[in-house]
Amino acid sequence: MGEKAARSGIVSEYTLNPRAKDPVLVCGMPGSGYVGKLGADHMISVFHAKKVAEYRCDSFPPQVTVKEDGTAEPLKAELYFAKTGKARDIFVFTADAQPATSDGEYQLSEEVITFAKGHGVKQVFTLAAYITGSFSKAARVFAAGTSRELLEAMSKNGATLMKEGGVTGMNGLIIGMAAVHGLSGGCLMGETSGYVLDAGASKAVLEVLSKLIDVTIDTASLKEKAEETQKLISQLQTMADQSHEATGTPPRETRPGYIS
Repeated sequence: MGEKAARSGIVSEYTLNPRAKDPVLVCGMPGSGYVGKLGADHMISVFHAKKVAEYRCDSFPPQVTVKEDGTAEPLKAELYFAKTGKARDIFVFTADAQPATSDGEYQLSEEVITFAKGHGVKQVFTLAAYITGSFSKAARVFAAGTSRELLEAMSKNGATLMKEGGVTGMNGLIIGMAAVHGLSGGCLMGETSGYVLDAGASKAVLEVLSKLIDVTIDTASLKEKAEETQKLISQLQTMADQSHEATGTPPRETRPGYIS
């Protein structure tokens, strides 16, 4: 395609116009523990997804991304597409950062949802973190959704439904925008402390997503990263316990928070 379009602070460049079969849109943005971002990047990798579009937003944070070879690049968001060999194909949306303004978040979400709907997407999932402030060996998955049918499906496939709170940033906004456009939207949140890069939480979220969309997602490499994370968590937990013993102070009580 190679066409560019500019709208309200968003510059979009579309490079592929895929023919998708009953596609689902999966979004994973940077946030606490990088739960959503790790999950989205993993899907792009294991499905060998091809880039469909690139977005630049004038409300991205004022910085550049520096690559391994020292190259500096402006921040961007990207949309990918992959055929899964199953009944459903997938679009995956991710970014280097979330827009720093509400206007930017709304504009970018609108751009992506409009494109996805135009290519047959009826169901949208965002991947995020459910921040507890404490470490756990097996991450639970919490869920919120825009339809009773989807909530029931998420509950049946291992997710714990949220009873209160909020889902902030684009992880929440995208499913809200999906509903405005007549699409079904769900957010899957991996339980995480919020202190470390949490591949274990990403793996847990993808396992639930895999059941919901009936597409096998190979999480072997995430499992290895999760084991490394667990070793770090164990070390941090030991250090914290030793500190409490030395000072005589009880461990700090934590409460579930949100969610990014």
